[in-house]
Amino acid sequence: MHLADALLAGLLSGGGIAMQFGAVGALLVETAISAGPRSGVAAGLGVATVDLAFAAVAVVAGGEARAALAGHGPDLRAAAAVLLAVIAVRGLRSVVQAPLSSDPARAHAVSLSRRRGSPAAPYVRFLALTAINPLTIVYFASVAASLSLAGVSARLAFVIGVGVASGVWHVLLTLAAGHAGRRMTLAMQRLVAIGGRLVVFGIAVRFALAV
Repeated sequence: MHLADALLAGLLSGGGIAMQFGAVGALLVETAISAGPRSGVAAGLGVATVDLAFAAVAVVAGGEARAALAGHGPDLRAAAAVLLAVIAVRGLRSVVQAPLSSDPARAHAVSLSRRRGSPAAPYVRFLALTAINPLTIVYFASVAASLSLAGVSARLAFVIGVGVASGVWHVLLTLAAGHAGRRMTLAMQRLVAIGGRLVVFGIAVRFALAV
C-alpha cells in the first residue's frame, strides 16, 4: 500500500473513532465549557494521545492484541461501566452541592480560577479515562489487517493519520465548546455539567446491559 493511501486510511479510521460522541466526548465538552478552551484542548489532546498509542499497538501487535482483548470484552465493558457510573455520580453530586453565587464579581472570580488551572491535569485525566477502553485497539487492528499494511513506513503513516485525525477533531470540538462556555453564565454551565454527567451515566448503564 502506498504511503498516501495508508495515511488516508489512518485519517479516516481515526476520524471515525473520534467523531463517535460517547462518554469521553460528553465529558470533554463539559470540561471545555467549565474550565475554558485551554483546559479543553489539553483534555482533547489526552484523548488523541491514547488513540495514537492504540493505533500503534494495533499495527505492531495486530492479531495477538485483537485475540487477547476480544476474549475479555465483557470484563472490560463491565469495568468501564462501573468507572463511568462513579464519575457520573460524583460529578452530579459535586455540581448539585456547589452553591450558585448571587454576587457577579465572585462568580466571575470563580470562573477565572477554573480557567487558569494547569492544562496538565485535564490532559492526564482524559489520557487515563480514554485508556480504560482498550477495545479501540480491536477496531484499529481490524482496519489495519484489512489494508494489509506492508512495511514500517506504511504502518507509521497509518498511525500518524489516526493521531492527526483524532487530534484535529478533539481540538476543534473543545475550542468550540470552550469559547461557547465563555458566553454562558455559571448557572448555564451548571446545567450543561448536569446534562453531561447524565449522558455519561446513561452510557454506563448501556455498557452494563451489554455485558
